[in-house]
Amino acid sequence: MTRKVLGILGSPCIDGNSSALLDAVLEGARSTGAEVERLNVTELNIHPCDACGKCDSEAGCRRFKDDMTPLYSKLRQVDALVLSSPIYFMGVSSQLKAFIDRCQCFWAEKYLLGKRAYEGRRRPKGFFIACAGSDKRSVFEPSLHTVRSLFQALDYEYSGEVLLGDTDSPEIDDMRAAALKQAYEAGRGLCK
Repeated sequence: MTRKVLGILGSPCIDGNSSALLDAVLEGARSTGAEVERLNVTELNIHPCDACGKCDSEAGCRRFKDDMTPLYSKLRQVDALVLSSPIYFMGVSSQLKAFIDRCQCFWAEKYLLGKRAYEGRRRPKGFFIACAGSDKRSVFEPSLHTVRSLFQALDYEYSGEVLLGDTDSPEIDDMRAAALKQAYEAGRGLCK
């Protein structure tokens, strides 16, 4: 059975570190025979959640019909989801945060409606990539909490992260090379 891996880039910088690391994870997954797809949420029209509450009684967002709508079924069909974002003020990008917030319907489905999407089958894996100019590990903590909460609501198994800090350093080339290798191996591991 071919594994499906969805990579979502949350960076408006399409040639930056977040993009390169996401591509490395997807290439690692592809090397195992996985089918991969890559989306950039900055190119999608995703309306922010406005807490209307309609998803509290029905599965899925019933308020907005935008580029998020087809992503709901994709999120149920993949074996792994990889999110990649630069860190802005200790959080993920606003575009990726809009995507995450629109997954409120999965939280409501799981916790309010009592439905488990993957009951009886292997849970998908969730993986996170983040890049920051700061050299402090603590700069990643708020986004890690957000992403882990998303994967919990989706009922995905959190499978780890690649965090590349100090991207403004003159030694970035060596750090980036190590992170790219780690990302590639993580992609291979997602499909085992």
